[in-house]
Amino acid sequence: MKVILDTNFLVYCAKEKIDYMDEIEQLFNEKIDVLVPIQVINELHSITRKKKLRIPLERRSARFKKTTGKDKEAAALAIQMVEKYVFDGKIEKVNTEGKNVDDALLQLAQREKHIVCTLDRELRGKLGRVILINQYKKLMLTK
Repeated sequence: MKVILDTNFLVYCAKEKIDYMDEIEQLFNEKIDVLVPIQVINELHSITRKKKLRIPLERRSARFKKTTGKDKEAAALAIQMVEKYVFDGKIEKVNTEGKNVDDALLQLAQREKHIVCTLDRELRGKLGRVILINQYKKLMLTK
């Protein structure tokens, strides 16, 4: 079985200091192949490059509403963690087709029947079985 990581999952884990690799192995009680699409890594890099807006949070457009300085730091930490795990051979970077990250995740998950780690409600609805983080900061498999 293979697990695919989404951007918001990686950023949240970095913010909350959750070791997702250990959690995934504990969830399945076995070694799991973990994949990260190149689009996810590119999105993490774009989050770290976003400029800080001086507009109050409530007046920002929906596109920039959730990007904060903490998100930038968490995205940078997420990149470091992914690169470390890739170097250690625990995560595999994969090239996928798709216009954006969600398309790439959907395509990869549906084609190969992989499970996606995501916190995105819209994406969770399209996928069915996903891994998410519960209120106790533990990973949980839906359905």
